[in-house]
Amino acid sequence: MHSSFRTIPLLAGLLLSACDAPPEPELQAFEAVESSEGRSGLLPGGVIPLIRSCNLAYTPPSALAPIDPVGLLGSESSECTAGTNASPCAPHLVYTPAPAVELEPLFVFLPGTNMEPDKHTQVLLTAASTGYRSIGLSYDNTTNPIDACGTQLDCADECLGELREEVARGVDVSNEVDVDRGDAVLLRLYRILEHLDTTDPTGGWSNYYIPATGNINGSNILWENIILGGFSQGAATAAFISHAKELQGLFLLDGGTLELCFDGTEFVPATWLTTGADASAARPKYGVMHDQGFGLTTTPQSWDALGLGTALYDLDCAAPGCDVQDTLIPSPASKTTHSAPAGCDEHNSMAKDGCLPTDFLGSAAAATPPDARLFQAYARRMCYACDAATCP
Repeated sequence: MHSSFRTIPLLAGLLLSACDAPPEPELQAFEAVESSEGRSGLLPGGVIPLIRSCNLAYTPPSALAPIDPVGLLGSESSECTAGTNASPCAPHLVYTPAPAVELEPLFVFLPGTNMEPDKHTQVLLTAASTGYRSIGLSYDNTTNPIDACGTQLDCADECLGELREEVARGVDVSNEVDVDRGDAVLLRLYRILEHLDTTDPTGGWSNYYIPATGNINGSNILWENIILGGFSQGAATAAFISHAKELQGLFLLDGGTLELCFDGTEFVPATWLTTGADASAARPKYGVMHDQGFGLTTTPQSWDALGLGTALYDLDCAAPGCDVQDTLIPSPASKTTHSAPAGCDEHNSMAKDGCLPTDFLGSAAAATPPDARLFQAYARRMCYACDAATCP
């Protein structure tokens, strides 16, 4: 019997349809039914009704052997061959809390452009230490969306939205990317959950998916039990899915900030951000970005449109009150201006192994998750990205 932390209405054939029929207009297949059920997490307006405790002491989690995605796909189309370590063919990574927690959301992390899950093990280990089963998902992230859509940012083109949709669904809706069905987020996530449920039947994996009786579609993933995170392109893809399906929570690392289009007068949030209702509008959402010298005091337009608000909390502030405020109620949108360790840039210093700094000056790269300067900031936000009743 497959259980769910929260029951929400599902509409057959919604988000991430499995059919390879001619594509519907962008986001039409992504419309979602909003639940009228009460929430115990972050409420509209950014108000958290309860202060929750969060384990900020690092507890090394258990690691499963890397899982080759190709062997799980069956007859689904893929450009991969087994045993390839480069994206999109690299192994999935899975971590579980030690000791195990019986009920908690699943944390799924989407790597950045041309990056594999093994480039983000410190983020995954942080999530598992906090108390989540954690999956670093290998998927087709080989096309740089900004490069692909750089000359097609007219809002009428919907270039970024169509590209995000194809990466998520693996159905041909974009002229700028070619993602095989078996290399998209939906199929990859479903197949690894199915695999884990079979190989570890007492591990609680059945809380996150519903076995398909025909074509696999978005209704076969229990998104409401999943905190979806990502870095760079992975963050934008996670945000796109959150707009279409109600997640348990959303966690963005230095991504989703350039989702813009040109309306003929000025740059505005991309069409997918302003089309239809946001299915995760009432859910906890957190984003941490690097300022990269821009001196930003408010969030990028796309983050504001996602519901992160306009306030951009400075994680580098020195006043004692800053740490107290961030410990109790983490700000939905935050920034840092730290320097990157040698051989790394500021962008990768937010999530890439070997690039997360140990201090503000970037004098060294973190060797373990708790060595990272932003370890506690990340752990706090992961903790708050779920309902109080199901938080680790």
